Amino acid sequence: MITAMNCSIGRATYLEGLDAAVAAGISSVELWWPFPVPDPAPEKIDGLIAELAQRELELVALNLWGGNLGSGDRGVLHQSHLPPAHLDAVVSIHEATGVNRFNLLLGRGGKQLSQIQVTRFAEIAEELDARCGGLAMIEPLSGVADYPVTTIAQAQNLLERAGAGGLLLDLYHVAVNAQGVLDLAGVEPAHLQIADFPGRGAPGTGELPLQQWIDQLREGGYDGLIVGEWLPRPECWPKAEQA
Repeated sequence: MITAMNCSIGRATYLEGLDAAVAAGISSVELWWPFPVPDPAPEKIDGLIAELAQRELELVALNLWGGNLGSGDRGVLHQSHLPPAHLDAVVSIHEATGVNRFNLLLGRGGKQLSQIQVTRFAEIAEELDARCGGLAMIEPLSGVADYPVTTIAQAQNLLERAGAGGLLLDLYHVAVNAQGVLDLAGVEPAHLQIADFPGRGAPGTGELPLQQWIDQLREGGYDGLIVGEWLPRPECWPKAEQA
């Protein structure tokens, strides 16, 4: 079912996730921002690139810095712009790996999307496109009461207002918010992640009709990766399959 793997979720370090991807026979990976600061030193970036190359892994998507996720931050755009040095670091990673999908968190500024969040999202999206052909993506989230994008419709509204970017569709998040009832007709994601509910485990550990939804998106024209972004469990990760 999956063709790529998120190597950050539920891991003490992203290196554990990279090793898990290799063990599962998966060569395409994505990461949350793997550094504790937005502007890592060049040698830290070189270290990340070396770890990917050593394992022959392709980095296909990357979260931009979103503040201190461990303390509850989900982006900073509600209160500040991303530091210019951060975008320099992102471009450096792109130049070394080719990664061109970037998840951009908006910040916990309340349930209502503010114009400053839209403006900053648009500015970052335009800069990424101009500097490296990168696509900034917006992801509807669940479990964050004061976050302004929790549904596909809200994400599409942001993208229309910004005039740039793409939809990162995590079927777990949108299914939680929609109580498991999804109509994906006409939805055009730029990137797709999956996990089951309840528990955010691997497909088959919960109740979601993930294969049915994937088939619907494929029939609608989605031809991108299907990324497993579930919490590590004692059972083995499934092998990558042709989707």
